[in-house]
Amino acid sequence: EDPSDAGTANAGEKEKEFVLSFEDITVHVPAQSKCLSCCSSKNSPLRHYGQEYFGMSVEHRDAFYTLDRVSGYVKSGETLLVLGKSGSGKSTLLKSICSRLNQTDELYGSVCLNGLPIGKSNQSWRRMCSYVSADDGTHSPVLTVGETLTFAAQCTSNGHSSDEQIADTVDFFLDALGLSHVRDTVVGDENLRGVSGGQKRRVTVGEMMIDPNSRIFCLDNITDGLASTDSFSLIQQISAACKKYRMAAVITLLQPSDEIVQLFDKLLVLSSEGQTTYFGPVDRCTLQSIFLEEGVDAEKGDSGGIADLVMSQTTSLVEDSVVSRFKTSPTNLHLTKEMNIIKANAVSLNDREAVLKEFLPAEKYSTSRLYQLRIFASRRRKLILRNSMTYARSIIAIVFGVIVGSLFAALQDDTIGALGRSGYIFLSSFLVLMLSSAVTIPDGFRQRITLFKHRDSVFYSGRMAYVVQVMMDLPLSILEATLIASISYWWVGMTPGADHFFFFLGTLIGLECVGQAFARFLCAVSRTQVSANVASSLCILLFATVGGFMPAYSTISWVLRWLSWITPVAYAFEGMMINQFDETSFFGLVIVDKDGTSTVGNVDGRKYLSSQSLPRSQWGTNTEIKIFDCLMLFVFAIVLDMIAMYFQESSRDWYFNKIRRSRATVARSTDEEDKSFDELVESNTEAQVKIGDGSMGPLSLAVSNLSYTVNIGKAKTCWKPRRATCGSLLGPALAKIAGKSLESPEAATEEEEETPVTELKLLSEITARFKCGRMTALMGQSGAGKTTLLDVIAGYKTGGVIAGDIMIDGYPKEDTTWKAMNGYAEQQDILNPYMSVLETITFTADCRLPSHADKKAIINSVIELMDLSEYADMIVGHEKEGEGLPKHARKRLTIANQLVVQPKVLFLDEPTSNLGTNDAALVMGAVRRSTDAMKLITLVTIHQPSKKMFESFDDLLLLAKGGRVAYCGELGPSSQTLISHFTSLSGESPSASANPADFVLSVLDGGSPDEAVLNFKESELCKELLSSIDADVKEAESQPRITVTKHSLHFFAEFGLLFRRQFLVQWRNPSYSFLRFCVSAGATFILGLLFYDIKPDVQGAVFAIAAIFFMTFVLVIPMQAAVIPLIEDRAVLYREAVSGTYSRFTYGLGQLFADIPFHALNTVIMYAIIYYLVGFRSGAEFVGYFIFMLFLANWSVMSMGQLYALVTPNEETANGLAGLSVILSVCLMGFLITSSAMPSGWLWANSLNMFRYILQGLVTNELSGQNYKIDIGALIPPVENTTATADGRRFLADLFDDSDGKVITFMPGTVPEGDNTAAQGAALLGLVLHAGEGENNDESKDDFRNLLECMVENKCLVEPVPSNFLQCNVIGDDLQVTPVCFDQFSAVIANLEDSERQVGNCFIDTIGHTDSSSAGVPTAFKLDAYTEKEHREIASCLTRKLLIEGPELGLMSILNGFSELWDIVMFIQDVIEKGIDIPGDAILYYFGWSQFDAEDFKFSAPWKWNYCVVAVVVFLLAMEIIKLCAVNFIVWTKR
Repeated sequence: EDPSDAGTANAGEKEKEFVLSFEDITVHVPAQSKCLSCCSSKNSPLRHYGQEYFGMSVEHRDAFYTLDRVSGYVKSGETLLVLGKSGSGKSTLLKSICSRLNQTDELYGSVCLNGLPIGKSNQSWRRMCSYVSADDGTHSPVLTVGETLTFAAQCTSNGHSSDEQIADTVDFFLDALGLSHVRDTVVGDENLRGVSGGQKRRVTVGEMMIDPNSRIFCLDNITDGLASTDSFSLIQQISAACKKYRMAAVITLLQPSDEIVQLFDKLLVLSSEGQTTYFGPVDRCTLQSIFLEEGVDAEKGDSGGIADLVMSQTTSLVEDSVVSRFKTSPTNLHLTKEMNIIKANAVSLNDREAVLKEFLPAEKYSTSRLYQLRIFASRRRKLILRNSMTYARSIIAIVFGVIVGSLFAALQDDTIGALGRSGYIFLSSFLVLMLSSAVTIPDGFRQRITLFKHRDSVFYSGRMAYVVQVMMDLPLSILEATLIASISYWWVGMTPGADHFFFFLGTLIGLECVGQAFARFLCAVSRTQVSANVASSLCILLFATVGGFMPAYSTISWVLRWLSWITPVAYAFEGMMINQFDETSFFGLVIVDKDGTSTVGNVDGRKYLSSQSLPRSQWGTNTEIKIFDCLMLFVFAIVLDMIAMYFQESSRDWYFNKIRRSRATVARSTDEEDKSFDELVESNTEAQVKIGDGSMGPLSLAVSNLSYTVNIGKAKTCWKPRRATCGSLLGPALAKIAGKSLESPEAATEEEEETPVTELKLLSEITARFKCGRMTALMGQSGAGKTTLLDVIAGYKTGGVIAGDIMIDGYPKEDTTWKAMNGYAEQQDILNPYMSVLETITFTADCRLPSHADKKAIINSVIELMDLSEYADMIVGHEKEGEGLPKHARKRLTIANQLVVQPKVLFLDEPTSNLGTNDAALVMGAVRRSTDAMKLITLVTIHQPSKKMFESFDDLLLLAKGGRVAYCGELGPSSQTLISHFTSLSGESPSASANPADFVLSVLDGGSPDEAVLNFKESELCKELLSSIDADVKEAESQPRITVTKHSLHFFAEFGLLFRRQFLVQWRNPSYSFLRFCVSAGATFILGLLFYDIKPDVQGAVFAIAAIFFMTFVLVIPMQAAVIPLIEDRAVLYREAVSGTYSRFTYGLGQLFADIPFHALNTVIMYAIIYYLVGFRSGAEFVGYFIFMLFLANWSVMSMGQLYALVTPNEETANGLAGLSVILSVCLMGFLITSSAMPSGWLWANSLNMFRYILQGLVTNELSGQNYKIDIGALIPPVENTTATADGRRFLADLFDDSDGKVITFMPGTVPEGDNTAAQGAALLGLVLHAGEGENNDESKDDFRNLLECMVENKCLVEPVPSNFLQCNVIGDDLQVTPVCFDQFSAVIANLEDSERQVGNCFIDTIGHTDSSSAGVPTAFKLDAYTEKEHREIASCLTRKLLIEGPELGLMSILNGFSELWDIVMFIQDVIEKGIDIPGDAILYYFGWSQFDAEDFKFSAPWKWNYCVVAVVVFLLAMEIIKLCAVNFIVWTKR
């Protein structure tokens, strides 16, 4: 009893009587357009790929009626059971009643409450009429059972209920559903193990039934996955609740026993065509009069349960006759009369609204918006704190902050530094946008399923849920952006100042918001996560390319330039660039004019911004523009969120609208499917082809004292996250990151909580014997170890300790031949979704049958046995998507795949799970035929079998809790042997119509398992069993052992089969083939337009590099899409490899070579589009290298994605690793920051980056050997020169006349400032360039280098350079003082003939003096007595005496000297029309991709073949080897 009347808040209303009626319900499903699916036939692999990604129709079919004029009613306090074959429209009827039909379906007829029509979409009606779907995958996996029900109770309360009242309500439902012991256990999913499947089913039921406003419940297959006793208890509780609280329930069940059926007040039976074959009370006599043909004896025609009786119609003609008999029966007349009474008692339509208001909830939602905000925020907080990505995001932000900060830490205040900081800004924008989007999409798809369910039940407003999600995600966005900015901003050396930093931080936060809003938008408009991931990557790539970094805004083609104004990255990049470079300047290069004056050309920040086309439009001041840019990011986020909120419901139809097939492929796909169970068992006996291999099979399989123990260590405890502690947060987070699960002991055994033990005995001394040609049912209590026993006997348990004997005809089982002798069909249908039925069976036969076998005959026989003829050419398809084979055909294919290898022993684990009565009969009929035809020893685990199905078995092995035998032996005629045994145990005998399976389980559950086990041990059956086993052992001593030779294909034959299959699978897989080609074609076409026809200047060279960089990123987009199919295929690999179909190594090789044609085709597509649009260089060598390297890149990137799929436990981890590796590769591949500008500590990472070699090879192929012009006038403003004019400013027009002049540039990171070495080197070069060709013959160059070292150390080359040069070498500060470098100067001059005279001539020719002192210097020479020009002429003349004679040799000696002495590399270019020619190899040198010969002073880039290609090949080989090792040694699935 519920002390607080939980679930009955409005007790007065609950007492109001009502009647729910539905009259002439007809649901019309419109026809689909003529587009074939890759899942309809193996001959249409290229058609209709859009289904998987955009939710379009899947296959052509005509319009049909899934329900046809169905009528009935249910009154308050009553329950109605709906039965029907698969595809009869049971679920559609429930959805029609509760207003939850798909929007594409057309509903006719009326659903009435007290005779008043409800209307098609009545939100209050959906609150009153709850719907429980057959899908249990709609829960939030990290929430506990208690939290799930508590949230549902809060949403459906009146908003004023106290926490204590809600807790009492939840406790009541937990007790009623038998879930109290798992209250604090997480619900779980495929990645996080929580409660068991049966418990999850009850959670789904409780979540929907807890609504106090609900008075009518539409429950779809609610006993699926429950044991028969649990199913009976659940239905009994629902029936009692309906009577007590005057509610009503409409329930569909798959295989209900008679005991369960008798609990219902009314029964509705639907035909295959969706027509009513019966509606009325559950009365067996009445049912017999309608469903049995005239003249058929009742005892013979109704030998099974009620469900067997009402669904035994075999053909459409028989069904039509049943429909006719019902229409003329008194039962139908009574139905018509009752419907007329209901309509007659209804009030007039004018009073409809007033009357309905008495029953229907008055408010749109149970709770206020404010209350919804509070409870949803609490729930969202739990989801965030228990999501491993919450902590991973913070760690990733810190890691990338450190990586990016340290990478760009060595930048100088020069042009390279400016480019590097531009790259840092771009990378920060790209990184934040990509990360925020990538982590939001998986969570969004997980949560939207739950949202759809809650919205259908009108739990809360979808807008409020969306607003809360945005608000709760905002702190994470701020935290992530703050971590990245705080760590990297100051480290990189960005513009100092709080205002600059906080603007940068605000922009990153805006980008975070945009990324998350964009991800939420994709979740709202995408049907699958694959399509959302691909769309996200493509859009972010587009954002990056038109964002203004490369190419600049002004160089973007007019076709795409408009995209810049709707791209958030463009606003972020523009704002942060203005924030960084406005009102700043940095070193550009040194300019030497015709007079030898060296001038430092500093680049003005605004001029640099202008060269980058920033701002894009000068509509205001730069400060106003950058503030506007920042605000626009938040505008983008708001707009995207509003659009996503609007479209949020659009994907709901895609998710719930499972693909409909025509009647011909669901209800009656084959003529065999229309036969009754007995006919199915007995059919085809004459037509069977003998498929045995001629060898004698074993007569018996026995186990003796078989035990199985596992070491569990300390007792596991439930995860009880009542509050956010470190343990409750980090525990599940780390577990999920590792791909492991938190499992409650109740989920595994549904028993009491574990006690502290170190070992758990799952099977205890089991002794049993199974005979040839007989089917044995393996049944037992929940958690008794049925599947465990099957796995142990079949040899599928690798862990734990197995004790006891497994014998074949008395001989111990030999592991070497056991795989060839047995077939194991698992509960899950693990099949390749892209193969046809015939191809699947043929592949197994080719791999496992000997070459001399008549494979075609065997395959045809198996197909006939399994009734799969009509499905032979149908693709298996994805079951979750509703594609391909129906469930029963899928299950029969799983079994056929084992039968085709001609096993002697067949193990089947739950072959009827999730199947209706007729579908289960199809499967078990096929198993029965196969057992008889092939003389198999068949062992089947099964729960909830119907009476007729149960009696098709020959023997029963019944297990009690603890893995102990409660019965093992024959069933006997009509199961009398079994019934007699358990009648003696319980003292009660079942009725004649009772299901023996339900009877024995009820005896076992109702009594003591220990007593049942002991009773069997003392029975004659046990003694006979032991004696039979002993007889087998004795007989084995005189009989030879039966051997079965395991057939193995030779390596190349096996490889050929696997190559062909993998190629077909990938060809038919749209996410691998079609999507990849489309992405490559579309993205490269956009890149071709963006970088169209690059010019032969430095900007064109940089654009060529950028085009190759972004093209490399295009390869990454399909990489994540390749992860999902391979993870799906892992389960197929594990099953087939374990069964001995092929070796793992051959599978890996087959997959490797099957990929190559797709890599080649993708390479051709990309080359054909981008190469000539961009205008890459022509020539056979260059084109050939481009294609070859692009092919290697395609192969390498896809191989990387496959590697992650093999070495990680699940899709989420694989995609996460793929995304992180891509981002790291982008950072370290040498484009955004060159290797020459990287700190030395990061060079190892650059060397280990595969993408670096791809980029380097392709760029070298394009740039090496070409020259590019740079217009320095377009970059450098009036230059600084302290010796030039009064204001120290000179213009380029003043420096160069008739293109006369030189430009000095430096290696990256070298900035000539003040009196540093680089500045002195530039000044000396200016002097040398003015001096001209040298006259010295010092071949050793040692004296000259000593002079260089002395002058630099003593600051002899600082401004004014000529005066200081003279003072250091020949004049001194005073004529009486020897100059500081006089000795070194004299040593160089000594190499001249008549050196003193030549030195003196330098003075004489300039100033006319003849008197001289030492070294030819005139006496009484004073510097201040002469002009600067005269100083320069003397210094130039002396410089000629110092330089080595020969063209350019003197200049080269200085350049080499600075390179060797101080590691300063300087370059000199001629000025051509105010520009300079830069070799492509010099540009490569700036990136660190070419070498510089200091002796010859030349560049060369010889590495594209013997370095880049070899490196990529090495990476590729390493990944393929690791993949092969992973295929062979890593197994993530669990048995």
